[in-house]
Amino acid sequence: MFTSKRLDSIYRKAERINIDNHSQFVFISDVHRGDNSVSDEFAQNKLVYYHALEYYFENGYTYVEAGDGDEMWEVPSYRYIASSHPGVFGELRKFQKAGRFIMLAGNHNHQILKPEYVKKYMEYDYDAFLDETVEVLPGVKPKEAVVLVYEPTGQEILVYHGQAGEILNDYLAPVGMVTNRYIWRFIHKAGFHYSANPTKNRYKPAHREKALKKWIDDNNMILICGHTHRPRLPVKGEIPYFNSGCVMHPHGMTCLELAFGEISLVRWTIHTRKDGMLYIKRATMKGPVNIEDFKK
Repeated sequence: MFTSKRLDSIYRKAERINIDNHSQFVFISDVHRGDNSVSDEFAQNKLVYYHALEYYFENGYTYVEAGDGDEMWEVPSYRYIASSHPGVFGELRKFQKAGRFIMLAGNHNHQILKPEYVKKYMEYDYDAFLDETVEVLPGVKPKEAVVLVYEPTGQEILVYHGQAGEILNDYLAPVGMVTNRYIWRFIHKAGFHYSANPTKNRYKPAHREKALKKWIDDNNMILICGHTHRPRLPVKGEIPYFNSGCVMHPHGMTCLELAFGEISLVRWTIHTRKDGMLYIKRATMKGPVNIEDFKK
């Protein structure tokens, strides 16, 4: 009940964006950019993520960050995140300045829905080392969700983080932040794995997904989200619930590509060549599937 009502509200308020068979979007969620400390789960895959962003920018994709891009539950100041990963934020600025960056809020960065927070912390910052004001993400306007309208058929794709209706992660998100910042962060630094570790989540029952699939079926909608860290790509005949996974998998990340009317689940991982050289490999895990396959 809670999930259905929240999704109804999110859908009604979402910005509509028309797409067609020439559109290219990449959906990446749960990056959890942190402060580069021992509790920063993003740090292990930072170079993989950076390389993926370069690829998608050079190939004309619009980057949709589907929530939890920054780990703001554990890190008390946005400047600690931005200054810890200057190269990554440089790539994000390229998308932003090209008009190809859509930043959505998740439960771990719900603060970005407040315009005053964005203006104060996320657009510019003072760099004490350089003794000057530097760009972070100038002009960024985070959203809760967007609806992509596929013009050839009129099908609608709701894109949001995936936490709607959850007590701690949605209605009481500030309480969850306090718990993580002042309790879990220190447990995390002591060596315990992140509570939403993607390796463990692969084997957990998908209770959360059932509520989302019911809403999708009831509303004849396609849904793209993250949050669970469990990548998903349905096939024709299944309920169109897509999940981009996360950037926190061991030695790699997953994402969803929407290109030329088709959606694919993609994995980026570190591999070795025969001579021992490391390289970053992009591989299609599943798909592509055609958007029109899910038209009722």
